[in-house]
Amino acid sequence: LVFYGFSSEEALTMGEGGEHLDPAQYHAMMKRPDAVIIDVRNHYEAAIGRFQKQESEGGAKWIDPKMRKSTDFRAWLSKEETKQELAGKEVLMYCTGGVRCERASILVKNQLGDDVKGVYQLQGGIEKYLKQFPDGGFWAGKNKVFDKREAFGVGDPNGVGGVIKVDKKKKKKKGAQTDEDDEVLGRCCVCDAPWERYIGKKKCYSCGVMVLMCEDCCMAKPDKGSEEEKLSVRCPLCKEEGRTEPASEAEFRENGISAESEGGRAVGTVLKWGGGYSKKKKEEGGKRKEEGAGKRKEER
Repeated sequence: LVFYGFSSEEALTMGEGGEHLDPAQYHAMMKRPDAVIIDVRNHYEAAIGRFQKQESEGGAKWIDPKMRKSTDFRAWLSKEETKQELAGKEVLMYCTGGVRCERASILVKNQLGDDVKGVYQLQGGIEKYLKQFPDGGFWAGKNKVFDKREAFGVGDPNGVGGVIKVDKKKKKKKGAQTDEDDEVLGRCCVCDAPWERYIGKKKCYSCGVMVLMCEDCCMAKPDKGSEEEKLSVRCPLCKEEGRTEPASEAEFRENGISAESEGGRAVGTVLKWGGGYSKKKKEEGGKRKEEGAGKRKEER
């Protein structure tokens, strides 16, 4: 289900993954100052919710690998600054339901070995943690899920999916969310207003990942406007990295990895399901279409 750049056969030779901790055990470990917490999800998921409240109590530091997709994890782990940050630490890992940690923790143990004190993963993921800690525990914001719930948080197990409901009794800045009962961590990619819903199927101009865009900005359709307006529809990572080339012009290889441009402004990885395989199928389809048209012309 999750690809990290190595096969199931390779995984068998790389050893076991991290030790599973139930939510109560994981919660206790998050209090430790000698621990770090790696968010194994993609950055667009972490943008609206994450474990961060333990830091204000002197607990584990939350680390975002800033991934657009799971294949970015291996490259992040190989960086020297990453190895230095994790050295001598109790490494805690988590994801939505626990699946991604199974592979990611294998990589951490295999590449870092005795350089870290231990590697642990949250059994059942965020889903199970929030069930055991209905007040949210150390969690802040919403948990992004890939079903009709869309995302859910404390006191909202059914999620926020569906039509946007406006509470006319609540005063709010136009286009923004101001929920007094639950902190809004996300921001609209265009106007920077507080926002945590992925609506309208909006994607980053430069890398193709889903982006947060508030209701008012969605109505303005900047992704259909001028080149300058389209550049506003970029994810936080592309803005941070200064990426400006459109994802539509990227040269895809396997699993969405693209070639960097000479100016270094193209994204190294883009979110395109199937990557090079999709491009190959599209080319084959175009070829068959041309052959079919030629054959019909001959029959006439």
